[in-house]
Amino acid sequence: MEHSKTELFHFTRACHPPNPSIDLSSVGGPVISPKPIWRYLGFYFDCRLNFNYHTHFYATKCLSTLSAMKMLGNSSRGLLPIQKRLLYRTCILPIALYGFQLWFFKGAPIVKNITELKKMQRRAALWITSAFRTSPSEAIEAIAGLIPITLHLRKLNSRHHLHYTSIPPSHAINSLLDSQHAKNQTPHKTATSKLTMKQ
Repeated sequence: MEHSKTELFHFTRACHPPNPSIDLSSVGGPVISPKPIWRYLGFYFDCRLNFNYHTHFYATKCLSTLSAMKMLGNSSRGLLPIQKRLLYRTCILPIALYGFQLWFFKGAPIVKNITELKKMQRRAALWITSAFRTSPSEAIEAIAGLIPITLHLRKLNSRHHLHYTSIPPSHAINSLLDSQHAKNQTPHKTATSKLTMKQ
């Protein structure tokens, strides 16, 4: 690999982790400084794997999209509330929840991520209903026909579990799971059943 393409990233659970560079000058290479955020396939990884940056990035992207959509209608002309809701559900919400499976699971620290998404959905509900900014979030979400973001995440998570049960036994993903869920597939060398507790 060329030195210009070499990247370094540290993973840790420490609250204030060190972030040392690697000096490759002794072997003719550069000094590689670690990146604070690693982007891969549209997912943003931070060193603690809490995905706060990932959620913040997509929530901010959705807020920018909402601001642009305001030119499509206001309280007196333009799109109807039902059309605004349809735009939000089909064009904005999927962006906000992209990759939620990475951080939305039992035992994960999700409070900060959920708070970020709630703020985004509140702005969307205000746009849909043209309500006052001081209106309570739960009320305008109900009027706009939007379920709370936490319940929406649970619904999507359940759908993913149901989708997994429908894949055929010969599917490659089964070989990566433990023996209880592998559907009699031969375990892959990196299957969860072969990993140690530390891994």
